[in-house]
Amino acid sequence: MNLERLFEVLSGMQPLSESFKVALEKEMVRLSLPKDYFLLEAPKVSEHAYFIEEGFALSYTFVRGKKQIEQFFSSGQIVVSPRSFFERLPSDEFIQLMEQSEVLHIRHDSAIQLLQSFPEANAIYRVVMNQYLEQFKIRMHDMQHLNALERFGKLRESFPRIEQVIPQEYLASYLGIAPQSLSRLKKKLGNA
Repeated sequence: MNLERLFEVLSGMQPLSESFKVALEKEMVRLSLPKDYFLLEAPKVSEHAYFIEEGFALSYTFVRGKKQIEQFFSSGQIVVSPRSFFERLPSDEFIQLMEQSEVLHIRHDSAIQLLQSFPEANAIYRVVMNQYLEQFKIRMHDMQHLNALERFGKLRESFPRIEQVIPQEYLASYLGIAPQSLSRLKKKLGNA
């Protein structure tokens, strides 16, 4: 199995030994999954961590019965529900593919074995968890200090194809505004 894209992303976090690459290659499974497939459904315990080779996913929870979009994931990103996967707790989130996607996944027990056996696996774990924390901090900062138009612009910069993949109501949910407000923002930008 060719894992060059995954190795490229991981080696950007931590140099990888050949023995770690071989061990990881034995544990990874490649899947071609359809649009709308759930990588995780609440309240299940997360059994897999994923790497999106090609595709797009989002995570959401329900707040007062309404779907609240929490995060987006695109090609080259690691997708995991950290608390559920590592602490073995029921997830409160859903992770859903928004287009046909090519993903790699690793089982929980295999990931733990790699963490126990390879120092670079622990370094990668710390980097990934820090990335999740930083994404959360940036999102909180943006919600507090940027207006909706600025948040929308920043989202489009981060995910250039997002409007072709994600329904407008989901974009509005992520931005913390009503779908009608998002329509007005798009008109203001000349993209209605």
